[in-house]
Amino acid sequence: MKTPENSLAAFFDKYARANDQNDLTVIADFYAENFIAGGPKGSSAFKNDQTFIKWLQQVQEFNKETGMGQMHIVEYKEAPISEDYRMVSIKWGTRFHKTGEELITFDISYFLYVKTAPKIVMYISHLDQEELMKEKGLL
Repeated sequence: MKTPENSLAAFFDKYARANDQNDLTVIADFYAENFIAGGPKGSSAFKNDQTFIKWLQQVQEFNKETGMGQMHIVEYKEAPISEDYRMVSIKWGTRFHKTGEELITFDISYFLYVKTAPKIVMYISHLDQEELMKEKGLL
């Protein structure tokens, strides 16, 4: 996806690359000092600190164990909320070793503070990733 370097789409392209490269401190830098993560089973508030970095490490290890390949943006939608906030909905795509060429997708909506450098203040996963992975025989 070719995007202007200062756009939110470019922000998420960089986010995907940081995930693919396991660069945990860079991944953490995409998030606000405090943020909310939500999904079908509820939500939690997090502080962007060393505990978050340790959690990211566990996520990366889980992704490696399940054979997750590189993430990329399949669909991208952006909507203004206010002068200072934007909502970005992304359909992420990836392949797993066990599923071969089948593209597995995950829909996530992000809410970003954009007055200064963009920061994720909240994200909501539209489906239970673990359930989908069980359905696909990845867990």
